[in-house]
Amino acid sequence: MTTETDKKVVAGKRKAWTYEPPKAPPLADFAAGGDRRKAFLRYWLYENVHNAIDLFLYFAFMLLPASLCSDLGGWLGRMLAPRFHKGAYARAAANLKMIRPELGDAEIEKLLRAYADSQGRQMAEYSVVPRLARRHVRMIGTEGLVECCSKGPVIFIAPHISNWEVLWHCLLDMGLDVTMNYDPPKRRSRHYIVNRLRKGAGLGILKPGRSFVRPALRILENGGNLLMFCDEGFNGYIRAPFFGRPAHLEGNYALVARMARRTNALIYPVYIVREKGAFSLLRSLASFKLEMIGGTEDQLMEDVKLLNAVIEPIVREHPAEWYFVDNRI
Repeated sequence: MTTETDKKVVAGKRKAWTYEPPKAPPLADFAAGGDRRKAFLRYWLYENVHNAIDLFLYFAFMLLPASLCSDLGGWLGRMLAPRFHKGAYARAAANLKMIRPELGDAEIEKLLRAYADSQGRQMAEYSVVPRLARRHVRMIGTEGLVECCSKGPVIFIAPHISNWEVLWHCLLDMGLDVTMNYDPPKRRSRHYIVNRLRKGAGLGILKPGRSFVRPALRILENGGNLLMFCDEGFNGYIRAPFFGRPAHLEGNYALVARMARRTNALIYPVYIVREKGAFSLLRSLASFKLEMIGGTEDQLMEDVKLLNAVIEPIVREHPAEWYFVDNRI
């Protein structure tokens, strides 16, 4: 049963949806022929070729030293992205120019190479996230972070910069209980990999969509910690940050604002950037609470603009490491 509180929290977002994992086509679909047979073969044969490659590389890279694994991923990204992902590469070039219009062609080209490197490293590093978090991260501004989390509910907000999987692992290693929602990867092998990594480390996972809101509120009402990524690529399009476009209420900014107001949660910005190779810097910014005044749509829009003003500068400063930079505007 949905309460009035839950309805208010989801108001202003896109139409609520409930995540359902893809269902495996039965053998009867193969016998039926036509589109049903094609779907059967795609699920059980063609997609499993890619799934097998993903899983082989994931477990093989576990045998490598963390730095070598990361370097190999960077090399693969630089080699494959411009040759086999030309559409994404071209969109990344256009978006980098939009995000950093002051840069010349040579500087944009340098960012493009860094983008390909970052994408490749991030994918390869799934195999060694715990080792990276514990031995390859320098931290700035995290003093007192754990103490703040002991005083009441906290919503960590972050962008998908560098390797965000290392970010949440660092929070867990500080002794924090953290719960996150996520957009499941379409490829089944990658869904398995992220679930294996996150659940195995003790990260709380909530399903996306309609089923996320109520348990997320309960966690905050009980003084717990959520991690919310506020930049978004939805259906291949960049929805946040705004980059000068009109602010809107269809995204995680609005959801964070509503939940923070409902529970008086502390909002704690954090992000991670790559320093060199496999080595990263985790930085936390000043935490804050939203003023507990009003609850109108106009006030919510101001909250959204405030959150964007925190996240967008981080993305603008590190555009080559931003995961969604190759999405459409």
